[in-house]
Amino acid sequence: MHDVPPHAPASPDPATFHRWVDDYGPALFRLALSLSGNRLDAEDLCQETFAAAFRGFKSFDGRAAIKTWLTSILIRRAAKLWHKERHTRRTLSLDRPAPDDAPRQNPGGFLDEQLSTAPTTTAVDQRLDLFEVIRTLAPDFREALLLREIQGLSYQEIADVLQIPRGTVESRLHRGRAELRKKLTDYE
Repeated sequence: MHDVPPHAPASPDPATFHRWVDDYGPALFRLALSLSGNRLDAEDLCQETFAAAFRGFKSFDGRAAIKTWLTSILIRRAAKLWHKERHTRRTLSLDRPAPDDAPRQNPGGFLDEQLSTAPTTTAVDQRLDLFEVIRTLAPDFREALLLREIQGLSYQEIADVLQIPRGTVESRLHRGRAELRKKLTDYE
Protein backbone atom coordinates (compact mmCIF):
# COMPACT_ATOMS: atom_id res chain seq x y z
CA MET A 1 0.00 0.00 0.00
CA HIS A 2 2.88 2.35 0.63
CA ASP A 3 4.18 2.10 -2.97
CA VAL A 4 7.72 2.48 -1.71
CA PRO A 5 10.40 -0.17 -2.02
CA PRO A 6 12.52 -0.93 1.10
CA HIS A 7 15.48 1.01 -0.33
CA ALA A 8 13.70 3.87 -2.04
CA PRO A 9 15.49 6.15 -4.49
CA ALA A 10 15.96 9.86 -3.77
CA SER A 11 12.74 10.65 -5.66
CA PRO A 12 9.80 8.54 -6.86
CA ASP A 13 9.59 7.58 -10.50
CA PRO A 14 7.29 9.89 -12.50
CA ALA A 15 4.57 7.25 -12.97
CA THR A 16 4.36 6.57 -9.23
CA PHE A 17 4.32 10.26 -8.42
CA HIS A 18 1.54 10.93 -10.96
CA ARG A 19 -0.47 8.06 -9.44
CA TRP A 20 -0.10 9.67 -6.01
CA VAL A 21 -1.39 12.97 -7.40
CA ASP A 22 -4.35 11.17 -8.99
CA ASP A 23 -5.07 8.98 -5.95
CA TYR A 24 -4.53 11.45 -3.11
CA GLY A 25 -4.92 14.86 -4.78
CA PRO A 26 -8.72 15.18 -4.50
CA ALA A 27 -8.78 14.33 -0.78
CA LEU A 28 -5.83 16.63 -0.09
CA PHE A 29 -7.55 19.41 -2.01
CA ARG A 30 -10.73 19.04 0.09
CA LEU A 31 -8.65 19.25 3.25
CA ALA A 32 -6.69 22.24 1.92
CA LEU A 33 -9.94 23.99 1.01
CA SER A 34 -11.30 23.34 4.49
CA LEU A 35 -8.15 24.71 6.09
CA SER A 36 -7.58 27.71 3.83
CA GLY A 37 -11.11 28.80 3.05
CA ASN A 38 -10.57 29.59 -0.61
CA ARG A 39 -9.84 27.71 -3.79
CA LEU A 40 -6.66 29.55 -4.80
CA ASP A 41 -4.94 29.00 -1.47
CA ALA A 42 -6.10 25.37 -1.47
CA GLU A 43 -4.61 24.83 -4.93
CA ASP A 44 -1.36 26.45 -3.79
CA LEU A 45 -1.27 24.28 -0.67
CA CYS A 46 -1.74 21.11 -2.71
CA GLN A 47 0.90 22.13 -5.21
CA GLU A 48 3.35 22.98 -2.42
CA THR A 49 2.54 19.70 -0.68
CA PHE A 50 3.32 17.61 -3.74
CA ALA A 51 6.44 19.66 -4.52
CA ALA A 52 7.68 19.20 -0.95
CA ALA A 53 6.90 15.48 -1.11
CA PHE A 54 8.86 15.14 -4.33
CA ARG A 55 11.83 17.09 -2.92
CA GLY A 56 11.68 15.34 0.45
CA PHE A 57 11.01 11.83 -0.78
CA LYS A 58 14.42 10.60 0.38
CA SER A 59 13.34 11.33 3.98
CA PHE A 60 10.21 9.18 3.65
CA ASP A 61 10.95 6.00 5.59
CA GLY A 62 7.81 4.06 4.71
CA ARG A 63 6.59 3.68 8.31
CA ALA A 64 3.44 5.67 7.50
CA ALA A 65 1.13 5.36 4.53
CA ILE A 66 1.73 7.75 1.64
CA LYS A 67 -1.67 9.35 2.37
CA THR A 68 -0.66 9.99 5.98
CA TRP A 69 2.73 11.38 4.96
CA LEU A 70 1.21 13.72 2.34
CA THR A 71 -1.49 14.86 4.77
CA SER A 72 1.11 15.74 7.41
CA ILE A 73 3.03 17.80 4.85
CA LEU A 74 -0.18 19.63 3.90
CA ILE A 75 -1.06 20.32 7.55
CA ARG A 76 2.40 21.80 8.19
CA ARG A 77 2.18 23.94 5.05
CA ALA A 78 -1.32 25.16 5.99
CA ALA A 79 -0.13 26.05 9.49
CA LYS A 80 2.76 28.07 8.04
CA LEU A 81 0.36 29.87 5.70
CA TRP A 82 -2.06 30.57 8.55
CA HIS A 83 0.65 31.98 10.83
CA LYS A 84 2.23 34.01 8.03
CA GLU A 85 -1.05 35.56 6.94
CA ARG A 86 -2.35 36.08 10.44
CA HIS A 87 -0.61 39.45 10.54
CA THR A 88 -1.74 40.53 7.09
CA ARG A 89 -5.42 39.57 7.21
CA ARG A 90 -7.76 42.45 6.78
CA THR A 91 -11.44 43.03 7.02
CA LEU A 92 -13.75 45.34 5.17
CA SER A 93 -15.68 47.81 7.23
CA LEU A 94 -19.30 48.17 6.26
CA ASP A 95 -19.04 51.86 7.18
CA ARG A 96 -15.84 52.48 5.25
CA PRO A 97 -16.17 54.96 2.41
CA ALA A 98 -14.98 53.89 -1.03
CA PRO A 99 -11.47 55.01 -1.93
CA ASP A 100 -11.24 57.86 -4.42
CA ASP A 101 -9.92 55.55 -7.12
CA ALA A 102 -12.58 52.84 -6.65
CA PRO A 103 -14.68 52.11 -9.74
CA ARG A 104 -18.10 53.78 -9.58
CA GLN A 105 -20.03 51.85 -12.24
CA ASN A 106 -21.74 49.56 -9.72
CA PRO A 107 -24.78 51.35 -8.29
CA GLY A 108 -24.63 49.10 -5.21
CA GLY A 109 -21.45 50.80 -4.08
CA PHE A 110 -17.88 49.85 -3.28
CA LEU A 111 -18.71 46.98 -0.93
CA ASP A 112 -20.85 45.27 -3.56
CA GLU A 113 -17.76 45.15 -5.76
CA GLN A 114 -15.68 43.68 -2.92
CA LEU A 115 -18.10 41.06 -1.67
CA SER A 116 -19.63 38.20 -3.61
CA THR A 117 -23.39 38.53 -3.83
CA ALA A 118 -24.13 35.64 -6.17
CA PRO A 119 -27.25 33.73 -5.21
CA THR A 120 -26.67 30.34 -3.59
CA THR A 121 -28.82 27.50 -2.43
CA THR A 122 -29.68 26.95 1.21
CA ALA A 123 -27.58 23.76 1.36
CA VAL A 124 -24.49 25.57 0.08
CA ASP A 125 -25.11 28.43 2.51
CA GLN A 126 -25.40 25.99 5.40
CA ARG A 127 -22.21 24.21 4.39
CA LEU A 128 -20.35 27.51 4.11
CA ASP A 129 -21.70 28.55 7.50
CA LEU A 130 -20.51 25.26 8.99
CA PHE A 131 -17.01 25.75 7.57
CA GLU A 132 -16.95 29.31 8.92
CA VAL A 133 -17.82 27.99 12.38
CA ILE A 134 -15.21 25.22 12.07
CA ARG A 135 -12.59 27.86 11.24
CA THR A 136 -13.29 29.54 14.58
CA LEU A 137 -12.30 26.40 16.51
CA ALA A 138 -8.90 26.21 18.16
CA PRO A 139 -6.37 24.95 15.59
CA ASP A 140 -5.79 21.65 17.44
CA PHE A 141 -9.51 20.84 17.42
CA ARG A 142 -10.02 22.08 13.85
CA GLU A 143 -7.17 19.96 12.46
CA ALA A 144 -8.35 16.80 14.21
CA LEU A 145 -11.97 17.29 13.12
CA LEU A 146 -11.07 17.99 9.49
CA LEU A 147 -8.73 15.02 9.30
CA ARG A 148 -11.42 12.73 10.71
CA GLU A 149 -14.57 14.13 9.09
CA ILE A 150 -13.26 15.47 5.77
CA GLN A 151 -10.27 13.21 5.13
CA GLY A 152 -11.80 10.15 6.78
CA LEU A 153 -8.56 9.24 8.52
CA SER A 154 -8.57 6.72 11.35
CA TYR A 155 -7.63 7.83 14.85
CA GLN A 156 -4.21 6.22 14.43
CA GLU A 157 -3.65 7.92 11.07
CA ILE A 158 -4.55 11.28 12.64
CA ALA A 159 -2.09 10.56 15.46
CA ASP A 160 0.60 9.81 12.87
CA VAL A 161 -0.14 12.95 10.83
CA LEU A 162 -0.20 15.27 13.84
CA GLN A 163 2.58 13.37 15.61
CA ILE A 164 0.61 13.07 18.84
CA PRO A 165 -0.60 10.08 20.89
CA ARG A 166 -3.86 8.42 19.86
CA GLY A 167 -5.43 9.35 23.22
CA THR A 168 -4.75 13.01 22.47
CA VAL A 169 -6.53 12.58 19.12
CA GLU A 170 -9.56 11.12 20.87
CA SER A 171 -9.56 13.97 23.40
CA ARG A 172 -9.24 16.65 20.70
CA LEU A 173 -12.04 15.11 18.68
CA HIS A 174 -14.32 14.86 21.71
CA ARG A 175 -13.59 18.41 22.87
CA GLY A 176 -13.67 19.78 19.31
CA ARG A 177 -17.07 18.23 18.60
CA ALA A 178 -18.41 19.59 21.89
CA GLU A 179 -17.12 23.06 21.09
CA LEU A 180 -18.52 22.83 17.55
CA ARG A 181 -21.97 21.80 18.86
CA LYS A 182 -21.94 24.75 21.28
CA LYS A 183 -20.89 27.22 18.59
CA LEU A 184 -23.53 25.90 16.19
CA THR A 185 -26.20 26.20 18.87
CA ASP A 186 -25.06 29.76 19.62
CA TYR A 187 -24.89 30.49 15.88
CA GLU A 188 -28.50 29.53 15.26
